[in-house]
Amino acid sequence: MAPHHARSARRTASVRPALATLAVAAALLAAGCGQSSSPSGSVSPSDGAGSSRPADPSPGTKGESAAGDGAAGSAAPSSAPATAPSPEGEGTTGPSRQAAGFPWCSPGALSVALREMEPAAGNRYAALVFTNTSNEPCRTSGWPGLQLTSDAGRTIPTDTERDRSVRSRPLTLKPDDRAWSRLHWTVVPGTGDPADGACPEPGALRVIPPDERGQLTADWKLGTVCGAGEIEATALRTGEGPRH
Repeated sequence: MAPHHARSARRTASVRPALATLAVAAALLAAGCGQSSSPSGSVSPSDGAGSSRPADPSPGTKGESAAGDGAAGSAAPSSAPATAPSPEGEGTTGPSRQAAGFPWCSPGALSVALREMEPAAGNRYAALVFTNTSNEPCRTSGWPGLQLTSDAGRTIPTDTERDRSVRSRPLTLKPDDRAWSRLHWTVVPGTGDPADGACPEPGALRVIPPDERGQLTADWKLGTVCGAGEIEATALRTGEGPRH
């Protein structure tokens, strides 16, 4: 049997490696607890040098100022003026803005009349004149609507065509101011007219002001209308048109 002090030495020697192993494990555990975690609980990615890589900026945030100046996330104000489109997309917004406080020229604010203009071979012309008969300014723009009728009020086939030789512009008519449209038609029978060449002779012209539904009536003393009732009308312009 080995002496008692020899057995104690062997037990001491066997315990030391176990203690060393426990110390190493404790050190590793302490090191693991020192790592940072992302909000989801996973360890942040490392670039291999012990430092975490910064997260990529979110789309659309490059070049913005840092948070804290009160402007982060707000859109920059536009420098382009906001203007409403003008009639027919002509781009003349100045006059329409100046007249924005006036009502639109309704049939109740207008009177209408026809005046014969210088004819040409087979062609006839007339000035269709609107007058502001109200007590305040009104505004208008564009082309009138037309309908020929007989003396008895029966409708006659009418085809109103927009003559775009005159540019459509916003107009402001003060009381007693006038705006006019040139009408053009033919007195030569053609396709769509009666076979005997007897084109209709209207007794009146119903007129709808631009962008309105109500109508006015003007006496028609300008003779026959051929061409299947086609009448070309220019956009309104100020004045009452040329005279002979």
